[in-house]
Amino acid sequence: MLAFQQYQADFTAHIRDPRNTRKPAGVADKRMAVYREIVFNNFMASVSACFPVLHQILGKRKFKRLVRLCFAQHHFDSPLFRKIPLAFVNFLQSIDLDAYALPPFSAQLAHYEWTELYVSNLSSWSGRQAEIVADDALLSSRLLLNPAHALLAYDYPVHLLSKKHAPTDKMPTYLCLFTNTASKVTFIQLNQVTYQLLQLLQAQAHTTASALQIIAQQLQHPHPEIVMQFGLQAIASLQQQGAVSATASQ
Repeated sequence: MLAFQQYQADFTAHIRDPRNTRKPAGVADKRMAVYREIVFNNFMASVSACFPVLHQILGKRKFKRLVRLCFAQHHFDSPLFRKIPLAFVNFLQSIDLDAYALPPFSAQLAHYEWTELYVSNLSSWSGRQAEIVADDALLSSRLLLNPAHALLAYDYPVHLLSKKHAPTDKMPTYLCLFTNTASKVTFIQLNQVTYQLLQLLQAQAHTTASALQIIAQQLQHPHPEIVMQFGLQAIASLQQQGAVSATASQ
């Protein structure tokens, strides 16, 4: 390694972990302190803006220590600040949460909060309200998921967590986040069967009838007509809320 490369490596290593890495020789303490403060504060601001609920639950001091740990230890594959929130999520998914006395839902809550940002940047239906297909034509209609969406499955009810309500008991939770016609990110809580239905539509467009027939087969339900009945109700509701678009066959 050339001398200037070694200097750069030592400089950045000290900025990331000043407690355990010495600063390069010949750099004034005050100058180094300015670099440390500016770089970390920018990093902290990027993380804090994306994870307000996790920040509130952990508290300022513990959250800052966690961000500092990510800043020092995580391998970043991009210099772009807009990619820092996802790097923080990846960091939480890679560590032993118990070892750092973090709530067991921490990584999943962070992923949920990041997904809100992710979906907000996806192209939706340009604010256009999809045509609402009447119930009598819905069975033969072609279904499409809102292009600005994310299907999420968690072990904890992340959408209900707050500083005052942070239970650590597991509760399987299925959500669909999407951008509504007002260009705002909203969510629908799903049951497992509806989640499977949307997964099916995510992979490939189907008519309502073909999608529900596949779900009935997957469930090995003895009465497929019941799946059809409740499935139609679920799809009609999803259509009304803007999560799904149904196009009637001509």
